[in-house]
Amino acid sequence: MSAAPRSAVERVVAQIEALILERRSRSMAWWRECDLSIPQLHVLVTLNERGATTVGALADALSISAPSASSIVDRLVERDAVVRVRSTEDRRQVLVSLSDQGRRFADEMHGLGRATLTGVLEQLDDDDLDELLRLLDVLAVAARRVGAGASAAAAALHL
Repeated sequence: MSAAPRSAVERVVAQIEALILERRSRSMAWWRECDLSIPQLHVLVTLNERGATTVGALADALSISAPSASSIVDRLVERDAVVRVRSTEDRRQVLVSLSDQGRRFADEMHGLGRATLTGVLEQLDDDDLDELLRLLDVLAVAARRVGAGASAAAAALHL
């Protein structure tokens, strides 16, 4: 199969970028309503992805200092978005995890994109959805090929 003409690739990239920009715009509107700082949002997302963790591990995951992570966690505790609990395995260790309110924030963040995408896809008929699925499968295969090439190149650099 031959590569797509450059102008077609550029048009597809432009369309994808437009979709991403629209989603980002909706996310930013939601974020402003929640009155969360970007660092607080990063902490919530990280806790949602990793589950309960120590402040030190959270700091490492976010590439910030432990005191900075602790300060962000303090503010999220005040907002009832996260809780600190002693580890049952090591009483010296304190774990940070999402509270029910924090989980609702995380679910809303995730659901916002999902709800928007579902709404868009529901505008398509079955034939268009089938064609989109076929093309997304093709795109996924191409992405894996590029990813495999990038992984091989990265491995070669570490020889």
